[in-house]
Amino acid sequence: MAPGIRLQRTLSRAIVGESSEQQLLYVLLEATPEGLAAQLPKLPLNVCMVVDRSSSMRGERLNQVKDAAGRIIDQLGQDDFFSLVVFNDRADTVVPAQRVTHKADLKQAVARVEAAGGTEMANGLALALQEIQRPMIGRGISRMLLLTDGRTYGDEGRCVDIARRAQGRGIGLTALGVGNEWNEDLLETMTARENSRAHYITSAQDITTVFADELKRLHSIFAQQVRIQLAVRPGGLIRSLDRVRPFIAPVPITEEADLRWSGSLGDWPGSDVQAFLIEVVAPPLTIGEHPLLKLTVRYDLPGANLRDQAVEDIVRVGVRPADQVGYQVDSTVKYWLERLVAYRLQSSAWQAVENGQVDEATRRLQMAGTRLFEAGEVALAQTVQEEATRLLRNGNISEEGRKRIKFGTRGLMGRGTNNERETGM
Repeated sequence: MAPGIRLQRTLSRAIVGESSEQQLLYVLLEATPEGLAAQLPKLPLNVCMVVDRSSSMRGERLNQVKDAAGRIIDQLGQDDFFSLVVFNDRADTVVPAQRVTHKADLKQAVARVEAAGGTEMANGLALALQEIQRPMIGRGISRMLLLTDGRTYGDEGRCVDIARRAQGRGIGLTALGVGNEWNEDLLETMTARENSRAHYITSAQDITTVFADELKRLHSIFAQQVRIQLAVRPGGLIRSLDRVRPFIAPVPITEEADLRWSGSLGDWPGSDVQAFLIEVVAPPLTIGEHPLLKLTVRYDLPGANLRDQAVEDIVRVGVRPADQVGYQVDSTVKYWLERLVAYRLQSSAWQAVENGQVDEATRRLQMAGTRLFEAGEVALAQTVQEEATRLLRNGNISEEGRKRIKFGTRGLMGRGTNNERETGM
């Protein structure tokens, strides 16, 4: 079997009642490597660690970062590139971008890093972007791995601009926040593009593990330039596309032609199960079987020297007399939809807080908590309810609670994907 990507889709309701009105349906799209896709040759990595070395990083946090850097160096090969940039009130290149040939020398340079000063992230990102672009690699994966434990002040806009420039050049960003003092809104904004994401690390002891997990993901990437195209039947509409595994995040889509939408999914790690929820408005349909949606996923397999590969699928829906059809949602789709709704509710709650709508924010958090309880995420639901109560009583929420809710509902807290609940999928 040739290497590639296999699609499996599940409708929220495979059978719907006949209606003269539009109906809302969800399609769960799962995509996994098949053949020898996950065993294709590893692509060269070009990794730049961008580390906050302000005074608050002194002690265990910086020691864990040094340990993480050492392990990354150990796992990289002679075809890979490594660089290290640190920042506080200024930025410095500790390890210029270079092939990983003299590992002991690289580790000695890392060991000399000390913590002091304040936090000015933009300077570090700018220097890192400059450094990661030095290697001339024909094909491979370039990532900046950012770690911070504090807030940067006055340069937030510049941080976002630098992240966008990097992403526009195919350089992804993994932003790791440790502790409770960093700006989660900023890191989420910076990573709101393909090949990028933010993690919440609850304790310094997890720093090394999260870095190791991220490097493992990068080593497992087999497909690049993955794109999705969605074509709906006349009268229909694609309302949204959201990734739900291995973490929850909206996928921006554009209507590139009448009834045709497309979105970029970035690189594809073979270590992850990729799953997406597509929100579809179906037009009024007569009794029978009808094609509703055409799915096309296009991708490159650089390890096999294959470009513009494609896999397609047609989603069909059955229509029966309304009095013969119940409203039963597929259990797997429901599982992910409950989590997606909880994520959306908490996101809108923070916006309501910023607008001074405390009662509305409290209501949305309570609704999110209920969804999470129903989904079996008891501990996270309790955190949501506790913060809703705090908000109602005091008009504010805790920094830790807000981060736990935001990144817990996304599945990007603590040890990242390892915290994800198993579903048997």
